[in-house]
Amino acid sequence: MKLKTKIALVLLLALSLAFQGITVTPASAADTDQAYKKAYYKLVKELYNSDVYTGGFDRYALIYLDEDDIPELLAVHTPIDIYDNNGVYCYALYTYYDGKAVMLGYYTSGVASAGGYRGNTMYIKKSGKLYESYMQAANGNGGDIIYQLQNGEMVELGQGTYNIESDNNIWNGKAVSSSKYTKAFNKLFKTKKAKSFEDVKTITYKKMRKKLK
Repeated sequence: MKLKTKIALVLLLALSLAFQGITVTPASAADTDQAYKKAYYKLVKELYNSDVYTGGFDRYALIYLDEDDIPELLAVHTPIDIYDNNGVYCYALYTYYDGKAVMLGYYTSGVASAGGYRGNTMYIKKSGKLYESYMQAANGNGGDIIYQLQNGEMVELGQGTYNIESDNNIWNGKAVSSSKYTKAFNKLFKTKKAKSFEDVKTITYKKMRKKLK
């Protein structure tokens, strides 16, 4: 075999091996980034003009609930006029899944009055876990629900009810002591690592639309 021919064959073999290691993806990170921004951009306008309770959502934030690099959209409606002193905020949470913006649910946080409803919604960044609590101060009845974001929806991991005046606690449908209730809760959700929706820094409708452009 001539030297030139041999060299050419070696080069072709090297190029063939190199191309075998290249993975072709259907969409680049930049394409995905533009796709979720476009979906959220349209959604923000709809939320701002929606008629939930007594008006639309006027504050927004992007948070990282699960492990991927696409943030979730948190929309804040303030206040909720069905409560006397307007101390409770309503939150709408969305994720980008399967090429579209998907609603995960409505959540509340705040205090209605000294003897009324109070609640909180918290999440652990990059864990997919969300925790919603509520309590009626007048009678001491309260409850907790823990969710996990999976495949574009919130899946319930555990839930319970309690009364702060008695040892009347139910966790996942079974009567338990206060200590067992706390243990079961802590096994699923670490509040020390969590952040309340109330502590999330939000921006106006106009600023969010600009951010998503």
